[in-house]
Amino acid sequence: SSLVATSTSSTQSSKRNMSSHAKGRSATIALWVTYVNIVLYALCYQLQRPVEPFLVAKLTTSGDGDAAQDAAMNYGRVQAFFSAIQTVGSPLVDTIGRDIAGSNWNPTPSALVFAASALSYAILAHSTDLPTLFLSKVPTVLQHAFLVAQATAATEAGSDDALRAQALGRMTTSYTIGATIGPALGGFLAHGDGDDSKVGDMYFGAWLAVFGSILSVVLSLAYLPDEHYHTDTPTEAPGAKNTPQQSRSFLADVKKTVNIATRSHIWPLLAVKVIGGVARSMHSTALPLALKEGLHFDPSQLGVVMSCASLAVATFGAVALKPSTNALGSEGLARLGLAFRGVMAVSIAHIVSSSSLSESLLSTSPVFIRICTASVAHALASHALATSLTTMTTGAVPASERGAILGLEHGLFSFVGVFAPTAGTILLAKGGGFWTVALVNAAIDVALVGGLYIWTRITRFGSAG
Repeated sequence: SSLVATSTSSTQSSKRNMSSHAKGRSATIALWVTYVNIVLYALCYQLQRPVEPFLVAKLTTSGDGDAAQDAAMNYGRVQAFFSAIQTVGSPLVDTIGRDIAGSNWNPTPSALVFAASALSYAILAHSTDLPTLFLSKVPTVLQHAFLVAQATAATEAGSDDALRAQALGRMTTSYTIGATIGPALGGFLAHGDGDDSKVGDMYFGAWLAVFGSILSVVLSLAYLPDEHYHTDTPTEAPGAKNTPQQSRSFLADVKKTVNIATRSHIWPLLAVKVIGGVARSMHSTALPLALKEGLHFDPSQLGVVMSCASLAVATFGAVALKPSTNALGSEGLARLGLAFRGVMAVSIAHIVSSSSLSESLLSTSPVFIRICTASVAHALASHALATSLTTMTTGAVPASERGAILGLEHGLFSFVGVFAPTAGTILLAKGGGFWTVALVNAAIDVALVGGLYIWTRITRFGSAG
């Protein structure tokens, strides 16, 4: 009897070990599929970035007005509409993300966001007028694959902090790979050799993005699990009720977010991030138009500039961000980022305005190299600023509220994009050109440097008192 019981126990233990091993292997597969999906997601999205200014110009019918000015205004409106849709969709996808982190996890959310992306790119590929181009942005209400992927990584890693950190780090790396390749490839595909406008097929990248997004849908449904693979989630006792966190209402979430945002040591940092985000959004909207109209950049050249900036930011984040923070502190790095970004905005305006259209704009020409170098420097300054401010805000709240503060920052960033692109294109088209945009951005950044310095002095004085 004892031998039989021992044998039965051994068999059950062996089965549990085999099941645990199988689940662990499947969880690893799920994580790697998620990494591949994020590479495809970033690649597909970034394929369109250097092409869209040219597509909007092609679809703009100016009538009796200035064609370039009308195209610039329409480009700003498209960017603003996209940001508005993203702002509306962010809470919705955030709810989906919280479901993923709960007990009802399944591959549907991942497949859903990639299906929405595929639909958006399919409509974009058929955009022969501006209304259809605007329509292509509507499905992006669910285009938040990075949020879903982060939730997937956090869930599959379970309580293993090292594995979760590794998974989230690889997620950022995966996005960087796609974001680096995408703009250069998208510009190359749209570049038309021999065409007077130097623009070829502006829809090929969109069709490629449709294929990439559908591939991600298939991968999600085929390889992502129908249940959690980690086995360290506590089992709910029979008859137990939901915890307060599980039953928390949307209104409670809003109240909690407002409470965090209005704290005296939080709202000034959020204000710097929002106002600085306005300057960044105006610059990122106006620069492609200035390069297209002022220096006659083609999509491939614009794509190379964007790809170089993405690669530089990723390299800085991986190699130099931590030493820079250790040397200057988050506050010092934020102030340096603001000041340097303002200087580089003015520097780019000087390059654009002083360069002759007769100069060669080959990718090896001095003008192109100067534009590329200055754009990389501007992107690095923006990245240092954003990361430092996020470090300060997340360090100013308890660990339990860091997810809420990150969600708040994401929502505010999307909201800024609703009006800042239009403001940037108005300054560009009607306010004196890119010089005006650059000077406004520099003035904002310099003012924020002073404001941030004064706030930190007051805060430290109050703490000392």
